[in-house]
Amino acid sequence: MTIHNWQVYLAGYLVLTISGDDPEEFLNLALARGLRLWDITRTGKGQIQAKMPVGEYRVLRPLARASHCRVRIVDKRGLPFFSRRLHGRQILLAGVFFFLLAIYILSAFVWVVDVQPEKGPLRQVTPAQVVAAARAEGLKPGTWKGGIDTRTLERALERRLPQLAWVGLSFHGTRAEIRIVERVAAPAGDEYELPASIIAAKDGVIKQILVMSGEGRVAAGDTVRKGEILISGLILPPEPEKKPDEPRQQQQPRPEPRLVRARGIVRARVWYEKEQEMNRRQVREEPTGRQQQTISLKTPGHQYVLRGPAVPPYNHYQQENRVYALPSWRNFPAPVELIISTYREVRVQEQELGYDEAVRAAGQQALADLKAGLPAGTAIIGEKVLPLSGAGERVVRVRAWVETEEDIGQVIPLQGQLPPATNPPPPQ
Repeated sequence: MTIHNWQVYLAGYLVLTISGDDPEEFLNLALARGLRLWDITRTGKGQIQAKMPVGEYRVLRPLARASHCRVRIVDKRGLPFFSRRLHGRQILLAGVFFFLLAIYILSAFVWVVDVQPEKGPLRQVTPAQVVAAARAEGLKPGTWKGGIDTRTLERALERRLPQLAWVGLSFHGTRAEIRIVERVAAPAGDEYELPASIIAAKDGVIKQILVMSGEGRVAAGDTVRKGEILISGLILPPEPEKKPDEPRQQQQPRPEPRLVRARGIVRARVWYEKEQEMNRRQVREEPTGRQQQTISLKTPGHQYVLRGPAVPPYNHYQQENRVYALPSWRNFPAPVELIISTYREVRVQEQELGYDEAVRAAGQQALADLKAGLPAGTAIIGEKVLPLSGAGERVVRVRAWVETEEDIGQVIPLQGQLPPATNPPPPQ
């Protein structure tokens, strides 16, 4: 709303209808007197609708007589009229005010505590145990969000539940979401302690990295490619400090690098892409309710019909076969099988999809296929569908994207020996 409209609304205005033999003459007289009229529209033969300020309405009577027109007030709008309608309804105004105030106050509290595992189903703890531990630490329905220290509560939950390797707390409106990662028990043998690095299993943009052991090579916001090292198991020591006045022979040798097994969590935003085609001419099969059965006996080299039609009785049908055979004996299959075939008649209907409908259907199919192939426990944070074909093409093509947030770390062992140290030569 413009400044002029705000001023008109605050002062109040009228919606008028001017009817007569020549309403245009009335408008000319009004404009010649300097009256303000706007939103002038013709609503019928010999009738015009317009808006004007409240204070100028008293001047219209002589103009109406002079132009032989009739002026009628259709509506009164603006703050003065709105306030007059609300006069005597103070309870309603108070109710609206307290309702909005109550919503604002209630939105500052936590009313739902939800537990979300980061990697698959929980095995060592249950969501009820996590919720009970959070309640013991002060996070429960009815808790004021401003009084919760997120980092302190995360550490308290890690201490209270040693089965958890990582805890993350975030607020979504009035819902508190606790994301957890369980500790993985070390497998038998020494393989668990062998040196290893964590690399990217797929392309993505790093959102969060938690290094438990090893040396982090990426940070939040970095774009990584598949196979890039995220947490290195090779820890390079820092360069020894060199003093300008110290002889070269007395400088400290550089420490040896260390090999460790990298451990940590690297969460990243990952995009999955798929193209989908759909013909706008769709053929749909609708069952008519009619069906027939054929019972036949199959022997090596021949099939005998015992009951029912020998050929499908319908032009368009769906067939279901049930095969019954005797158990095999000593890896020799039974030579005789009983086959019951059910033929269900269908009515074939052709349907021509519109361009937008075909794009929507193809996009939904592509998104469903992408979601079906996602790893278990993957959080979907966004999706998008982009049409690739024009409105005049018979086959619609779309490209769909699904954006996820997931742990992309993959452990790979470190092979070979340590690289030679670059220490200074011994003194001669």
